[in-house]
Amino acid sequence: MATELVVGVGYVSLLFRHAQSLKDKRQVLRSLSQKLKNSGFSVTECGYADDIKRGELGFTFAGHGIRYVQEQLDSAMFLFAGDYHVVTSKKDVFRYDELVKDDEFIAFTEGTEDS
Repeated sequence: MATELVVGVGYVSLLFRHAQSLKDKRQVLRSLSQKLKNSGFSVTECGYADDIKRGELGFTFAGHGIRYVQEQLDSAMFLFAGDYHVVTSKKDVFRYDELVKDDEFIAFTEGTEDS
């Protein structure tokens, strides 16, 4: 039996009540991003880049089983405890083979345009 590829996706929207500057907010986001990366996640800041009080992080994790990936996402959510408020959080787990069926998956290639 082949090992299944499973992808976990998480999203967190944060409110920084005590931030006085973008630098304050970005220090917290950088710290959270690094903690997620140290746990094997890919991370991106995905919203409110110029808002002092709001921020969003998206993160992904790929693994070899649904239970394992779900456990990783669950443990990642515990990192979001601090001097800020979690406004929204979401997480989903997908089997790669269910996303890609009979080569129907559309690959997006950076830099390609129709002439």
